[in-house]
Amino acid sequence: MYNKREVRMHIKKIFLLVGCLFFLSSCVGALSGNTIKYLNPDVDFNYIKKIAVLPFNNMTKDKYAGEKVRDALTIDLLSRRAPFEIVEKGEVSKVLSQLFRAAGLSEGTLAGVDAEMLKLVGERLEVQAVILGNVYDLESGGQRAIASLAVRMLDTSSGTILWTAKSEANGTGFVRSILGMKSEDKSILTKRAVKSALDTFF
Repeated sequence: MYNKREVRMHIKKIFLLVGCLFFLSSCVGALSGNTIKYLNPDVDFNYIKKIAVLPFNNMTKDKYAGEKVRDALTIDLLSRRAPFEIVEKGEVSKVLSQLFRAAGLSEGTLAGVDAEMLKLVGERLEVQAVILGNVYDLESGGQRAIASLAVRMLDTSSGTILWTAKSEANGTGFVRSILGMKSEDKSILTKRAVKSALDTFF
């Protein structure tokens, strides 16, 4: 039989062990994933006063993944107090719909956003650059939890790539498995992947 003092010591050790595991879990979560970037060395970004965030191409099973990433990226940009104005989402959608219809394209078909279309978007929205990209993975649950995306900023007058980044956030890991913790949900993974991408620009 343990006396009260020994019981208290065992309880303290257990809490200390759990605390360490949680700390390791957060570190693993922060470090897991990959980020690749390119920042155009020939560009002075001070000329950008206003941008538009366009819809993201969705290559996942989650039909809302593109909009989730788009919204998360816009919110993250606003929270960073980015040095440029961001056009309201509804205004962007309205102008894109008009331009796509005029060009005989299906709405949301970003494959149709070529240099000529970019110029029209820039003129209609009065923006110097746009941000768009692809969502490759967005899953959570079971043995797999991941958000993988690519983001790029293009100059609307020339179509030049100003900045691009590819990032990935993993929501599973050894420590989480040991503790029997659920994998991180899609919203958290999305925010982490978006943050990793934007950290390469700001």
